[in-house]
Amino acid sequence: MKSAKLLVLLSSFIFIAALGVRAEDERVESKVYEWKDLEVEKSETRERRHIFKGPTHGFEYLQVHSSTVEPGMAAHGAHTHEDREELIIIKEGTMEHTINGKSRILSPGSVTLALQGDSHGMRNVGDVQATYYIIRWRTRGPRSSGNPDAKSFSVNWDDLEFKGSFKGGRRNLMRHPTGMLAEFEMHTTTLKEGMKSHDPHTHPEDEIILVRYGEVEEMIDGKPHKAGPGSVIFLGSDVPHGIRNIGEGPCEYYAFKWFLP
Repeated sequence: MKSAKLLVLLSSFIFIAALGVRAEDERVESKVYEWKDLEVEKSETRERRHIFKGPTHGFEYLQVHSSTVEPGMAAHGAHTHEDREELIIIKEGTMEHTINGKSRILSPGSVTLALQGDSHGMRNVGDVQATYYIIRWRTRGPRSSGNPDAKSFSVNWDDLEFKGSFKGGRRNLMRHPTGMLAEFEMHTTTLKEGMKSHDPHTHPEDEIILVRYGEVEEMIDGKPHKAGPGSVIFLGSDVPHGIRNIGEGPCEYYAFKWFLP
């Protein structure tokens, strides 16, 4: 009898341990997700490219995908998310973005942050196809940072100031708290041909890099990875990484990090 109980306990321990391993394996992998390799899923309202989805060191859930819509079309109507936040980046085309009933026309490169509970929607108001990225997240534990300054808003690319440097330059898009995050920081970096942003380094926060144009090489844990226009790079917590321009002419990419409450 004791042997049977011991066997049951041991089996339960192995099962729970296996679940833990699988949960860890499901974490988003630190790698380059090349735009040209993404599979296109077509529906009546849009083309969709899945990039990645899963838990990370900082998030219970992190998803990145893109939508392409025809002129005058929307992927879906205005909607809200009660348990997640959403960042939208316009890759190409002209979009009308509506937050809580207020609309704004946004050019390529523009960014919108929609917090949980706020109604938002996107519509192509140009005369060509429009493509945009959607990044959604849900933090572990409490769903609110408790910061009263957190709000949904958009940043038009045409309004951003470019600050040049000997390496290239930078545009600051946002550095604000969100409903779930103590701080969300996002900027673009422009690198001249052959330049690197910095030597490989680490930090406890996850990071995402999205290549706007040009060809880059991202060192991830000591190994080089090439990334072209439209590609997304995910860098997990404490993974050594560094980026440089390996193409002809300048490159530009978005970089964003977050700090948990």
